This record gives sequence, structure tokens and C-alpha cells, in this order.
Amino acid sequence: MTKTVLSVQEAVNIFYARHFAYDMLRRFFIEEPSKEYLKEFVQKNMIKLFPFADDSEGIRAGMNQVESYLATHDVVNIEKHYDDLHWDYTRMFVGPFELPTPPWESAYVRKDKLLFQGTTMNVRKIYEKYAIEVTDYNIEADDHIGLELDFMFHLNKFCLEVAEGGNPDEYRAFSKLIKEQHQFLQDHLLKFVPQFSELVGKEANTEFYAGLAKILHHYLQVDSEVLKQLVNTEIV
Repeated sequence: MTKTVLSVQEAVNIFYARHFAYDMLRRFFIEEPSKEYLKEFVQKNMIKLFPFADDSEGIRAGMNQVESYLATHDVVNIEKHYDDLHWDYTRMFVGPFELPTPPWESAYVRKDKLLFQGTTMNVRKIYEKYAIEVTDYNIEADDHIGLELDFMFHLNKFCLEVAEGGNPDEYRAFSKLIKEQHQFLQDHLLKFVPQFSELVGKEANTEFYAGLAKILHHYLQVDSEVLKQLVNTEIV
């Protein structure tokens, strides 16, 4: 297959767009939303800046849901609105009751749904290749949706660092990093996120999380295509 050629600056632009997308998604799915990040998110109207919206009707639909929610709920200044959003995350992904939308890959790809078994360990081995360790090691399972998104964020960050370093001798690292990300999407995130996102869409009490779940699902599909193209692209 003939490789297309991309300038480093063009690659940087793609990596920055992916940085923005994965940073937003990992923050909202790795833990309960913080007031500090919500303030920045709302004041900068960050949902309108979500990348690749022109490439996906699903992303746009999810963005509209989040915007609609924020138009009628002041999660920064009204405590009740913030508490409702916070509880929506807690109820779905933390507990204390039975979780309607478990956030771990194992819950969707394993018949027994057990954590810290083969699926979790496989993900952990991939993290370890890049010296990425879960903060709550052996407490939070490595195949948590937020941690898998965080892993993608970090590999993309490595790509940005190589690109901005400006050393052509290091550009060969792009190929490995891009292939790793594409493989991780196929083998892990895309194996369970479609079902996970559909469940969140049904179970969420807020259009905020229903919309984010829709964005997550469709963005990963778009990103898979972006990475597929980058695998066959020479960055010069």
C-alpha cells in the first residue's frame, strides 16, 4: 500500500485535536465531575469545541444533548444542579447500589463479568509497556473506561512530544505509537464502549451524561478511522 505523506505540523494539528477530545472524555468518565473542571468547561463553552464533529452526526447529536442540558442547568453556581450531576455519575459508575452501567471492560466482554482476571491483566500489561500505572493499583481495575481513555490520552501525548521535539530521527516512533493506539481501540475500547454507551444513554438521569456517552461512542469510531489512515501515513 502506498503511503501518503503528512507534514509534522499537520500531524501536530491532528494530535492536538485528539488531545482535546481524550482529555475531556477521560475527565468525565474517570471520576465524579469536579467543580473546578466544570467551571472551566462551562465558561469556555468547551463542548462546542469538541473536534471531528463535522465528521460524525453522532458526535453532533451528543454535543447538542450536553448543550441543551447546560442551557437549563447551572452546574457551576447552583448547588442542587451540581449535586444532581455528581450523583448521576456516582449512581451509574460507583455505587453504593448495584451499578446499572458498570464502567469496566470485563463487565461486557467476560461471561462471568469478574474484574482483575484475564481482561484486566491484559490491559495492565499494555499500560506497563509505557510505564503507566493505575493510581489505585489493585483497588481500581485497570480496564475501567476512564483509565483506558487516559491511556489513549497519554499515548497521543507521546506523539505530540515527538512531533514538537522536531527531531526527524525520532519520527519513526510515530508508527509504533499510532499502531499501538489503533490496536488498543480495536482490542479493548471498541469491544465494549458501544454497549456501555448505549446503557448510559438509557440509564442516565441527565442529558449531560447521556450526551457524553453518545459522543464517546461515535468519537472512538471516528478516531479508529483517523488512526487507520495515520498508520499508512509517513510524517515528515
